[in-house]
Amino acid sequence: MEQSKLMQKLEGYRRRNAANHEYVNSDLYRLLYDKDLYIIAYNSVKSNDGAETSGSDGTSLHGFCQEWVAELIAAMHAESYQPQPNKTMMIPKSNGKMRKLSFPNGKDKLVQEAIRIILECIYEPTFSGLSHGFRPKRSTQSAIAEVETWNGTIWFLEGDITACFDEIDHRILESILRERINDERFIRLINKVLKAGYFDMQHSYHRNKTGNAQGSCCSPILCNIYLDKLDRFMESIINRDTLGDYRRQNPQYAKARYQYKKAVNNGCDSKMVNALLNEMNKLPSTDRYDPHFRRIKYVRYADDFLIGLIAPKAYAVNLKQQLKD
Repeated sequence: MEQSKLMQKLEGYRRRNAANHEYVNSDLYRLLYDKDLYIIAYNSVKSNDGAETSGSDGTSLHGFCQEWVAELIAAMHAESYQPQPNKTMMIPKSNGKMRKLSFPNGKDKLVQEAIRIILECIYEPTFSGLSHGFRPKRSTQSAIAEVETWNGTIWFLEGDITACFDEIDHRILESILRERINDERFIRLINKVLKAGYFDMQHSYHRNKTGNAQGSCCSPILCNIYLDKLDRFMESIINRDTLGDYRRQNPQYAKARYQYKKAVNNGCDSKMVNALLNEMNKLPSTDRYDPHFRRIKYVRYADDFLIGLIAPKAYAVNLKQQLKD
């Protein structure tokens, strides 16, 4: 029954944010007093890869118990909760480079997942449909399926935000969160998670002045909240710069079609008719460079994005510069 009450509260936040994408959420921190939130968080992450990997203090989710929950709730009431520095490991990427992954301890995993659950209720209903990374019912496959619909694309802009997770500015992220969250205690808790620091492979401690640790349960949604600004920028570009209802006809294609139809109507031999047909089929039926027709497509998966353009090259070059800025 109590867990049902918690789910009703979370669903209430989801419903209000879905109805009003500028809704300002308050009284979020008090959700962390509910023991059922930690049980839901545990069940959500217990089967994840690395869920039982120990943190810097040697503990993992394997030690989950009711005493943990009681300690965390007491710490939340006193606002004395302080996450431990993460343990880090370097993991090889498919391109031969290395990625730094962070491993929080067991209790910190629970808190991070609880934060993620709350943030998802607020932001998931309002995220752009152009974003596919780390979202329910979305994946690399759904991003690829979107790109496969981009018929007639002339130019592609491919983007990979360098060290995106490592370079996220905490002050900017905090200002973005404040647009939708009016709860200082909850904001402070997120800041504690972001600034927890880490131990490197030599067990030397490092503070986090920037960045959003990869491996944290809440880092993917915080990254999406941050990069939602990029998605909204691209949505404004699409709305502003989409031009024309259809492309004008390619004059070369029109000429080839006229000659083909003329040959058919005049009863020319089949060899000539087939040659004219083949020539016509080699040509695009519409003008690829029609200046009065423009289409912009965009898709993002985490820190990688792709833009497809039906537009002059000069427009593509200018848009690339706008993205940099």
